Amino acid sequence: MSVPHPGGDPNANLYAQLKRDVLDRVPQISAVEFVPDDIEAKQLRAVFDPARLDPPTGPDSPELTVKWYRQDPHDWFRINYTDPNTGFHAGWHQDEDHPDLGQAHFQDSAADTEGRWGITFEHETPSLILWEIVEALLEDVRPTYQYANEEP
Repeated sequence: MSVPHPGGDPNANLYAQLKRDVLDRVPQISAVEFVPDDIEAKQLRAVFDPARLDPPTGPDSPELTVKWYRQDPHDWFRINYTDPNTGFHAGWHQDEDHPDLGQAHFQDSAADTEGRWGITFEHETPSLILWEIVEALLEDVRPTYQYANEEP
């Protein structure tokens, strides 16, 4: 069971910044939307074009969801990637779900395998953290973990 976030309402202005400064600039992403809408934004949803991913996937579009709460001393966030074609899931979380792993952790699951370990980020600002995560997803996580037990 997930531990609820300790902060207040998400910051819609932060979501607009993350959309503009990061997600709208990723060529593999075909659409980004505020959920439920841009007024009451509680999260962002980015949709990947399956043919633009390397290795490609499809026919359904993978998604990246971003939920972020600004607070002191550390922001609370959950960034999750899901590929409906393969059942692969990867998540970068900074929350209280796994205190034994430290302030932030990465988790993934595919087929019958699952992993979770503590991580740190090079940057502290939300947009730079999201850039780190998107780069890791595209350059390392998908090729290494999503296709670990199968041919891409």
